[in-house]
Amino acid sequence: MSQKSTPSITIISVTGHQGYAQGSVYAIERSYTELQKKLPKDSLSCILVSPDKPEHLPEHIMHLVCKPFSYLEYNLFILYALDQLVETDFALIVQNDGFVVDGDNWRDEFFEYDYIGAPVYGLYEMLDDGKVKNHQGDACDEYLHDMPSNFIDVQNGGFSLRSKKLLGMPRKLGIKWQVNIPKFFSAQPLSLDFESVSHNEDIYLCLMIRKQLLAQGIRFAPLKTACYFACESTIVHQILDIPRKQVLGCHAFGHLVLTDTKTLRMVKKMRMSQSNPATNALCNWLLGADLSINVPKAFLQSDD
Repeated sequence: MSQKSTPSITIISVTGHQGYAQGSVYAIERSYTELQKKLPKDSLSCILVSPDKPEHLPEHIMHLVCKPFSYLEYNLFILYALDQLVETDFALIVQNDGFVVDGDNWRDEFFEYDYIGAPVYGLYEMLDDGKVKNHQGDACDEYLHDMPSNFIDVQNGGFSLRSKKLLGMPRKLGIKWQVNIPKFFSAQPLSLDFESVSHNEDIYLCLMIRKQLLAQGIRFAPLKTACYFACESTIVHQILDIPRKQVLGCHAFGHLVLTDTKTLRMVKKMRMSQSNPATNALCNWLLGADLSINVPKAFLQSDD
């Protein structure tokens, strides 16, 4: 793709929790460097939104100060406020656990869609009575190769590419965000927990208001294309026979976070054999892509 015809991208990370800010910088920085393998530098810009300026912040990353906010407010921010900060054709949302792994795997076809994210290991079935049936884990395996028309795959927003058109759509259409009723408290410390997380911004866009968005010409990437964009669950890629070495980015779903642009730390235990993270499919892929993984001793025990 020539420089003149290359759409512009803002690589952006938003967090209301300062503890995530530095890792988010590394996600922006790595993604910015990797994408330049296939995209012109002048088509890329970078923004971090966080309560305070992190200690390490390269000059090419614009920092915008925000008040601290919760994950619930994060969803509101992405749905209704992100559009005000992005002036480019697309926004690439990254997080401390979601980033570009190998920029050589960029595909121009990603620009053909208004939303593309990391495939989730699960599908949603739209029933005739308007209700939604959730097929999580291996319950969705039989549908992945030939998905029925009433099935929807939700792609994780933690590492996602979105068009400027999509960013402004919820506000433009006056779509109100609906939050589910939280469960009763069961223990201290008290926290708001939910049976359903359909109010999460990515599920809300891909599932709950999908029909309204489709009616406005919004295009969601098909599952197979999304698999080349990102990997969250290696099982989906295995079933669809898509080599991870051909995938652009990763969303580690909070299990692995960046501590610099080439180092990850395991913060949630992942399945592995013989105390070897390389036996975990996701870790194995990342280790083969110039990344190293620091694993706490408490996690170094076999799941065999």
